[in-house]
Amino acid sequence: MNSEMAPSAQIPASIEVERKFVPGPDVEKKLCTLGAVLLEEVTFRDSYYDSPDLLLTLNDNWLRRRQDSWELKHPPQKGARGLKGAATQYMELTSEDDIICRVSEELGVPCPINIESFGLNEFASFVTRRRRFLLPLAEHSNTKVVVDLDEADFGFAVGEVEVLVKTQEEIESAFQKVEEICRQLGVFRETPVQGKVSTFLQMNRADHFRKLVEAHVI
Repeated sequence: MNSEMAPSAQIPASIEVERKFVPGPDVEKKLCTLGAVLLEEVTFRDSYYDSPDLLLTLNDNWLRRRQDSWELKHPPQKGARGLKGAATQYMELTSEDDIICRVSEELGVPCPINIESFGLNEFASFVTRRRRFLLPLAEHSNTKVVVDLDEADFGFAVGEVEVLVKTQEEIESAFQKVEEICRQLGVFRETPVQGKVSTFLQMNRADHFRKLVEAHVI
């Protein structure tokens, strides 16, 4: 761990409220109609890690390395699932110190000096081309709605509407905003849309996918 980092308590984790959707051929046109601005177009590789007994993912904890940065997504409350109907909510940890603490707690082992020392296995790795849009919301000055359009290198495309909040009290409003944007884009559906990782597992690691389904994680 980096001794020069500020204490993790000073870095509040964000709560990610998101809803995935199947992007149709006119979704970018609809985004433009809503006043969306293209923020960036990037290509990156994501690699996901778990223990040999899959303790992280079976408890809905998703440890990812994107390029050279680590991130861990987990449900806001211990033991809960990061799901609400077709939408999801997850805490996002990006501080390596915070990630190590969470992973050591989930695995029931002492905190090592770095994430690599956990000896985790890579269970998924793929490249994504992403077009990211920002929706302006003047009446919600503290709210940013981001829409990602992703194409993965294993032949899968998915969209995502995302709002980041800081407190539990903001979650319900964020859910409503995410659903409203999906309806405006014409992509709203009651049932969940499968994401990139679960689709990759279904295609390439059927046993892991089956265990997650049986655990009601996906």
